[in-house]
Amino acid sequence: MKKEEVYIDEIVGYFQANQDRTWIFLDTETLGFQPEKHQMLEVAATAVKLNNAPSFDTLLNYHEKAKLLSVTRLRMSYPYKGKGLSYRDLLKMTKYGEPLKDRVYIEEREMLEQFFSFVESFEDPILVAHNSSFDMRFLNGRHNVYFENKNPYDDYEVLDTLKIMRKYFTAFVTTESKRFKHRWLSDVEEQHILRMRQIRKTLQEKKGKRMSLKLGRVANALGLDDAGCHSAKFDVETLIAVTQVMLNLFNENYDKTVYTEKSFL
Repeated sequence: MKKEEVYIDEIVGYFQANQDRTWIFLDTETLGFQPEKHQMLEVAATAVKLNNAPSFDTLLNYHEKAKLLSVTRLRMSYPYKGKGLSYRDLLKMTKYGEPLKDRVYIEEREMLEQFFSFVESFEDPILVAHNSSFDMRFLNGRHNVYFENKNPYDDYEVLDTLKIMRKYFTAFVTTESKRFKHRWLSDVEEQHILRMRQIRKTLQEKKGKRMSLKLGRVANALGLDDAGCHSAKFDVETLIAVTQVMLNLFNENYDKTVYTEKSFL
């Protein structure tokens, strides 16, 4: 089976080169996959700075939920005959209806306007999301419904943590989990190998199959809480924690060349 070399110092170098910039971790919850048709329910984001630990220091948070549009309520009044999850299923999955502390849900237009102002308030930020193509497509698409400046998020640099995991994290876990536990290895190295094997086992639904890189599954594999997934605020917190753990692993092993097998992509 063909293997490809992957250099961990590439991703470490990227974070180091951009250490002085603001990183905005974000997540959205929506009522479907078509921004021209389905409204956005929730936006959450946390602006952070990367320190030398390395870890992320929080600068500012944003979190709002939108009221249901009249067209959304109208569609919900008809019997659901489509495939997949209904609006009611999606509302339940995303915990829509749960109160925001000392606040009420706001109009979708206001939420989108506020969030764009939040992003604009930082100079040259990097937007970070898991499967970012979905979030950016929806943020642009719903923004375009209400405002004249089209696709404003195209002006920002975006980091997709899903792509990072596919290229670097799976290669790292695959390579390290296959190392042998020789008797001359230190206890630390032996524990590291065992941890990588456990992570790989958790990410693979079946032996020999591709690793699942859903945020909740990765969080669980890294020993982080994944109980609140599909809430934008919780997903942002989880994404920051997952990224920090991965970054620490990469920094500790920055000089390693690892290998990815096609079957794990």
